[in-house]
Amino acid sequence: MFWKKKNPETDVIRNASDEQRKSYRYDFKDNEGFEIDFKEKKVWVLNISAGGIAFSNQGFKQFDFDFIKFTLDIPNFIGDSSFFAGLRILKIDKNDVCHCIFEQCSLEQHELIHKYVLEMQKHDLAH
Repeated sequence: MFWKKKNPETDVIRNASDEQRKSYRYDFKDNEGFEIDFKEKKVWVLNISAGGIAFSNQGFKQFDFDFIKFTLDIPNFIGDSSFFAGLRILKIDKNDVCHCIFEQCSLEQHELIHKYVLEMQKHDLAH
């Protein structure tokens, strides 16, 4: 008896630019975000993840860059929750929202954002 030999299974490799970046992200409810200064303008953060943030466009252009700083109000956290990193606009979508990535950001700063996102999600579930 002969069996047809099966082709070996392989993983499909997709072009990263075809997929939206994935990370744990916290979307703020209306008027519950926080404000940062970006290129000498005040903007309200719409969502945050360890990879970056999003905010409404105020005349910015793709790839604009600035250093930002803010302090996170993290529930159940004792310690320094100040954040400092570079921020670059990767994309401005059809709704005029700037999607940004943190640059020159230390591992400790990334972990601080992860902690913030986790605690905010837990806080929302509890309430």
